[in-house]
Amino acid sequence: MAEFHQHAAVPAEAEWFANLDNPRTRRAHRIDLRDCVDFAGIRQPDEFRIVTRAHLLAWRKVLEARALSSATIQRKLAALSLLFEYTSQDRQIA
Repeated sequence: MAEFHQHAAVPAEAEWFANLDNPRTRRAHRIDLRDCVDFAGIRQPDEFRIVTRAHLLAWRKVLEARALSSATIQRKLAALSLLFEYTSQDRQIA
């Protein structure tokens, strides 16, 4: 029973990564999210809650200034969007 309760403490971000079946997708998303974390100065997972649309627009400008392709920029933004969507869902069992 104790092992069961330990799983309840798994951060939503870790759950999300664990559900990515494709290793290449997992690796790309990990890199993309690390890029955003570094830009925003995030040190703890709960600090993602302070990220606003303004932060994302500023990050996009930085990505554009790095001359990344629009496909790469879209992938990076999509990875962050998917993580936010997953972590904002109510995953409790009724």
